[in-house]
Amino acid sequence: MISLTKAAAEQIRVAQKDAGAESMALRIAARVNDAGMLEFGMGFDDERESDSAVDSWGVTLLINRQSAPMLSDVTIDFAEVSPGESRFVFMKPGAEGGCDTGGCSSGGCGSGGCGS
Repeated sequence: MISLTKAAAEQIRVAQKDAGAESMALRIAARVNDAGMLEFGMGFDDERESDSAVDSWGVTLLINRQSAPMLSDVTIDFAEVSPGESRFVFMKPGAEGGCDTGGCSSGGCGSGGCGS
């Protein structure tokens, strides 16, 4: 199951408020790119009939059927990746390139929408 760290949940709630998307959930998507690497994306969206909804630290995450197998055991954190630069980091145990392979405004497969 996908999960958030407390730091990621706090940052998502801030971004939700800043975007005026308090009534929306956070859609998480995953795909394998042309190089065979796993990419992640996310953005605020309304729930659809075929979505799975997961609650993590009070944030509702939406996952579609195609992304669900790739998001199993993924943890999303919000962390400092270099001095003065923090962003969302996707961690998947055992996935090559799975750590820090996407996130908001990273060119992943989602629609973006989270400010970091």
